[in-house]
Amino acid sequence: MKIRLTISRRIGLGFGLFMLVVLVVITVTNRTITKSREINTRINEEFAPSLSSLQELDNHLMRSNDLARQWVFVQKRDDDPDRLEFVLLTRNVIPAQLRIVEDYAGMWDNERRKQMEELRKGVMELLDYYSQIQILLPGFDSYADPVQTMMAEELFIPGTSVPLVYDKLRWNMSGLIEYQQSIMKTEIEAMNRSFAKLRFLMINISLGTLIAGVLIAVLTSRSIVRPVESLRRKLHNLSQGIYSLHPVKAGDDEIGDMARAVNVLISNFEKTKEFSLQVGAGNFHIQYSPLSEHDELGKALLKMRKDLASYRNEMEQKVSEQTREIRIQKEAVEQQKEQITELYHDLQSSIDYAQRLQESILPDDALIRKMFPDSFVLFRPKATVSGDFYWFKELGNKKVFAAADCTGHGVPGAFMSLVGHNALNQVTKVFTRPDQILNNVDRRSGEVMRHKGTDDSLRDGMDIAVCAIDQNTLQLEYSGAHNPVYIIRNHELTELESDPFSIGSFYREDRSFTCKQYQLREGDCIYLFSDGYADQFGGPKNKKFMRKQFRNTLLSIYHLPMAEQKWRLAETLDRWKGSQEQVDDILVIGVKVE
Repeated sequence: MKIRLTISRRIGLGFGLFMLVVLVVITVTNRTITKSREINTRINEEFAPSLSSLQELDNHLMRSNDLARQWVFVQKRDDDPDRLEFVLLTRNVIPAQLRIVEDYAGMWDNERRKQMEELRKGVMELLDYYSQIQILLPGFDSYADPVQTMMAEELFIPGTSVPLVYDKLRWNMSGLIEYQQSIMKTEIEAMNRSFAKLRFLMINISLGTLIAGVLIAVLTSRSIVRPVESLRRKLHNLSQGIYSLHPVKAGDDEIGDMARAVNVLISNFEKTKEFSLQVGAGNFHIQYSPLSEHDELGKALLKMRKDLASYRNEMEQKVSEQTREIRIQKEAVEQQKEQITELYHDLQSSIDYAQRLQESILPDDALIRKMFPDSFVLFRPKATVSGDFYWFKELGNKKVFAAADCTGHGVPGAFMSLVGHNALNQVTKVFTRPDQILNNVDRRSGEVMRHKGTDDSLRDGMDIAVCAIDQNTLQLEYSGAHNPVYIIRNHELTELESDPFSIGSFYREDRSFTCKQYQLREGDCIYLFSDGYADQFGGPKNKKFMRKQFRNTLLSIYHLPMAEQKWRLAETLDRWKGSQEQVDDILVIGVKVE
């Protein structure tokens, strides 16, 4: 009687073989893991703690030997940390650690326990010597007795007393530690061999499983998977209107029955498929008749052929017109892009030149360090060029320096800074007192800003603080336009207030700047600044930094070196600003009086 291998019987056979392989793998793995767990338990509960306790005792003995030598040969106070540590080691730590080692020694073999007994005797003998040392030299004053000092030093004669006992202990300890290490290494190697054996078995079993799986897969693919996959593809293609005349190969089972039914269905649709391919390729003259009067797909294809034929001519004309228009627009855009690029390069070149020009007027670091060795300049332009600038110059026995903030920032501010810098250089050829300097700079700037022959004038100005320090008397002279000066001495901040008007803006001949004087002392810190630092937005509520917080910051750092003060100011500003944009040019000058 012929037995029909149905799909359920084939699947059951394959799963049966797989479960057998899994059972073998689980059994072998369980045995290996059990053996490894036993080895790991011995390592964690016996060998590793024994080795650790021996090494800890060995470290304590070495430390005690060093401290004992210091006790005998180095006279120290009674409360010296090394003396206190030596007493703690000899009286508490080493005896306690010895008891811990003896507890683990109960699990050792007879030979190792004998070594442990010798080790215990040696430790007790060594502790006895340490006790004698503490009795002979109990305190700081006992070192004055030469007899006691000599008796204590005799205990450290090589080959006798402490050195003899200590060397025996170290040799005995080294043997026990090496033995424990070798035992641990042997156990670990045994565990590794067990896992290697498991790995070998797993590889062989896996190879066997792989071979069996391949055989099962091949058989299943030929008898079940391949016909089902072919049938699935046919049905999927059919659902999308894709037809093929290649029949599905199948055996004498349920799948074969379905495959034959699908083959019949596909052959009836092949004519429709061929027509669709021809129409899609643009062949609108191909002849086609629906399969029947109920063939809705065939009727729709005939209508599609007619519509596509009429649409093709219309679309070709529209595409031609749009292509011509796009080409014209593209040429115009490319021409505009070239013009914009050329303008941008010209503008950037001009700004770069303005930056180099502005940098050339600023004093270099060597000049500033020569005038004020302990000083800093925190300068951060908002744009490539800046409306803020700083100025340093020696005029006879006076050191004159200034911090200026011109109207605006970027290129307009940079032009104003050039005007202000040039005016300062010209005026200081004659005048050295700050109020005279500002009055004449104001006059010159006003003349520059006013248009000749008209009553109109530019509304640009400059806020500035100018200080002059007499090198002989340390007398400070100050004059300012809107910009004050801060002086910090002994945690107190003194503000020299400025005059309430700017330079070069709304110039009037009846106004003049005042001069304030302040007697400096060595160690005083002087700060000149623009309003950019205090006006910076940021913080948790996105508010201005403000002058009050700026003063508090200076009071918290003025005692530091000027280089570190500059770093702290920059860090505080960056932390406050966060991701916000810089709102203005920033300038802070710090000078420490020496």
